[in-house]
Amino acid sequence: MAFKKSDMKNEGGREFDSFLEAQSVFEDSNADSSHRLNAIEYIVQHQEIYYVLEMLSKLFKENKVEENKYIDCAFVGFKVKPKREKDFEEMFKMLKSDNAYLRNAVITFLQEYGADAKEFILKLMEDKDKDIRIFAINILGDVRFEDSIDMLRHFIVKENDVNALMTAVDYLGEIGDKNDIDLLNAIAQDNKDDEYIQFGIKMAKDRIMGGKK
Repeated sequence: MAFKKSDMKNEGGREFDSFLEAQSVFEDSNADSSHRLNAIEYIVQHQEIYYVLEMLSKLFKENKVEENKYIDCAFVGFKVKPKREKDFEEMFKMLKSDNAYLRNAVITFLQEYGADAKEFILKLMEDKDKDIRIFAINILGDVRFEDSIDMLRHFIVKENDVNALMTAVDYLGEIGDKNDIDLLNAIAQDNKDDEYIQFGIKMAKDRIMGGKK
């Protein structure tokens, strides 16, 4: 999505003289949308990632379509990748937001971040909230860096929630190899009375084996 800067500038050629001025405009839901977009662009350029993420979480707790452009603008505007613990802590909080659009923006951002997000993904995979663990598996399955498959295998061995487990099994079916058949058979044996798990295991095995029975 392309964002066009508005023509509203002060005499010095800048729209804002300070970060606080830009923040005041951005937090004003009644301000002109182009003015607010310019404000978030200014904020992203002058503040740390964690600060911007924290601000987005506070302002956009609910999913309102007309506000999604501000979320998009912020994430597009990040010129550097998150590196500090505070950055990842704020992304972690976002993954628990009631705003689905905000959650998806973080997931997409992490997917584009690639292998450098490994430690953060591992942290998510160990979260007490099964939905967060599922988020982590979805990110891992899409990023697919060198250690992805070993991380999936380890997760499958220890995971107790059926939905999180089968999300990982599904991805293993996509990126695994014949060496994973024994692991899948072991999971099937441990859950031989669960038809859902049996079906998912069979589908994963069929994909690994190239669709052969």
